[in-house]
Amino acid sequence: MSEDITLAHKKPAMTSKSIDSSHDKSRLLAQWFKWFAPSLCVLGVFLIATQVGTYPQYVATLLVVSMLIGTALTVLVGFARCITLASGAMLALGAYGSTILVAKFGFPFIPALLMGAVIGGIGGFILGLPAVRFRGHNLAMVTLVFQSVVIIGLREWKSMTEGAAGLQVPLVTIAGIQLKSDISYLAFAAIVAAIVLLIPIGLLIGRFGRNLKAIAGNEVAAQAFGISIAQHLIAAFVISSAVLAIAGGLQAPRSRIIDPESYGILASIATLAYPIVGGMSSIWGGLLGGTTLRLLPELLRPVADYQELLFAGLVLLTVLFFPGGIAGQLAKLRRAKPAEASGQAQPGKAPALQAPAPTRVDNSALLHVGNVSKSFDALRAVDKLTLSVHPGEILGLMGPNGAGKTTLFNMLSGFTKPDTGSISAFGLSLEKEGATSRMSHGITRTFQHVAIFRDLSCYDNVAIGLGGNGIMRVLGGSFTDLAARAAGESAKQKIMAALEGVGLAAQSSVMAGQLSLGDQRRLEIARAIVSGPKLLLLDEPVSGVSEEEIHRIGDLLKKINRETGMAMLLIEHNIGFLAQMSSRIFVMAAGAAITEGTPEQVMANESVQQLYFGKTADA
Repeated sequence: MSEDITLAHKKPAMTSKSIDSSHDKSRLLAQWFKWFAPSLCVLGVFLIATQVGTYPQYVATLLVVSMLIGTALTVLVGFARCITLASGAMLALGAYGSTILVAKFGFPFIPALLMGAVIGGIGGFILGLPAVRFRGHNLAMVTLVFQSVVIIGLREWKSMTEGAAGLQVPLVTIAGIQLKSDISYLAFAAIVAAIVLLIPIGLLIGRFGRNLKAIAGNEVAAQAFGISIAQHLIAAFVISSAVLAIAGGLQAPRSRIIDPESYGILASIATLAYPIVGGMSSIWGGLLGGTTLRLLPELLRPVADYQELLFAGLVLLTVLFFPGGIAGQLAKLRRAKPAEASGQAQPGKAPALQAPAPTRVDNSALLHVGNVSKSFDALRAVDKLTLSVHPGEILGLMGPNGAGKTTLFNMLSGFTKPDTGSISAFGLSLEKEGATSRMSHGITRTFQHVAIFRDLSCYDNVAIGLGGNGIMRVLGGSFTDLAARAAGESAKQKIMAALEGVGLAAQSSVMAGQLSLGDQRRLEIARAIVSGPKLLLLDEPVSGVSEEEIHRIGDLLKKINRETGMAMLLIEHNIGFLAQMSSRIFVMAAGAAITEGTPEQVMANESVQQLYFGKTADA
C-alpha cells in the first residue's frame, strides 16, 4: 500500500494551467482549420476533377468560381444583412476590367485580375455609401439602379467594351505558358480561389464578422460599444465587391466572349440565392449554396425546360421552411445529440472582478451636465437640467414616465445631441460627439430593453465590450488574433473574468438569445464592465426580472462599485431598489430637476411625496 502511495505521489499531476494550455491549443487549431477548410475544399474540387473528363473539368472551374461568389455574398448578404441586386455588375466590372487591361493594354493576366479587384472594390465603395442611409427594399432599389447603370455603361462604351456584340477574351498566359486545356486553367483558378478565400473567411470568423453580426442584431447597442455602422457596412460592400470582381475575372476566360447581358439582373438574382440556399449565418453558406446551385443545372439537364421553375422552387422552400439554409440544417443534425441541461446561472457571490479600478484623484465630478435642454417639436423633454456624478458614487435618477430620463440618458450616451447646454466627462466636452466615442472616454451603458446580441455567444458579446472596434483595428485584428497569442490570452482572461463575475462563465459558449431575461441582464452588465469604465450608465437594470433576480443584480452592482470604484448613474422605476442602491438620488419631472439628496431626504421631500403618492409629507 505504501509503495502505491509513493508511486502515486511521484506520478505528475495534470494542473489546471496545463489543462487550459491544452484547451487553448485545441481552440487555436480549430480556428486555423476553420480558416483554411474552405480553401482546402476548393483544392479538393480540383483533385477530384483530375480524375474526370474535360467537360466536368470545365464545370469544376465554374464551380470553384461559384464558391468564391457565394462567399463574397455571404459577407454582404449573410453577415451584414444588406440585400444587393448588383452582384452581376460587380462580376462585370472584374470581367471587363481584367479583360480590357489584357486585350487592349497588354497587361499580364494576374496584375490585370488584381486591378479588376480594385475596380470592383471602388464600385463597392460607391455602392456602399447609400447603405449607411437605406435598409431593406430601399437599399435593394439603390443596388438595382447601380446594376442598371453599370450594364448600360458597358453596352454603350463600344470603343472599349465592343458593346452588345461582346468582347473577346484572350487565352490566359502565366509565366509565358498559355493555359489552353480545361485542367490547366482549373488548376490556376483553384489556386487563386483558395488564396482569395482566405481573406473573406478570415474576416468572417474574426472580429469583423462578429461586429457585422452585432450590427445586424442591434444597431443601437453596437454603436454604444464603439462600432461604426457606416464604416463596417461600407467595408462589407468593398470586400464583397472586390472578391466578386476577382470571381468575374476568373470566369471570363472560360466564357471566351463576354457581353453585358450575361451580367444582367438575372445573374444578380441567381447569385443572390447562393447564400440564401446555403445559409446566410454561416461561413459555409456561400460555398454550399454556390456549389449546389451551380451543379443543379447539370443535374437537371433531362428536364432543362423546367430548370428555372425548379430553381425558384428550391429558393422558396428554403426561405419558408429552412431559413438556416443547408448549413443550418447540417448544424441541427450535428446538435441532434441531447446535451446536458445547463440550467440557469446561479451567480450567488460573484468572484472578484478583474476590471481595473479608476484612479481617484479628488472629489471633482466625473460627469457634469450643465443647463442642458432638449426639445422635440413642441415637447420640452429636458429643460435646463444640471447634475453631476462624482467618483465612486451610485447616483439614482428618479422620475415618473415622461420625466425626460431616457432623453437625458440618450444625450449622455451620444445618441441624441442637446439643443443647449454642456456635457463634459473627465474634463472633456462631449455634447458634439456621437455614440461611438463614449466608450473611448470611459463611459459604457446598459439599456432599458435588454440589448444583447442574440446571435453571438456570451463570450463574443463581452468581447465586443472590450473596445477596439474601429474599422481598421477590426480588419487587422481579424487576422492578427491567431498570431498574437499573448494579446489574445490577455483579452480572453478579461472576458472570462467579467463572465465569471456575473455568474455566466459556464455559459460562455451559449448563444445569448438562449439565456433567460435575468441572465441577459447580467450579460449586459458583463459587457459594460469588461473594459473597466469609470462611469456606468444603467437604464432600468432590473426591469421585468423576478424578485430573486432583483436581489442578485443589486448585490452584483454593489460588488462592482465596491471593488472597482466604478461610478454609476442608475435609472429605475423600482423605487425600493433605487433607494437601496443609491448613495444619492436626483429627481426629475417634466424634464426639470425637482430635488436631490440622500434616499432618506428625497423620500421625505414634499414635492416627491406629491409627485409619486399624491400627498404632502405631513399627510
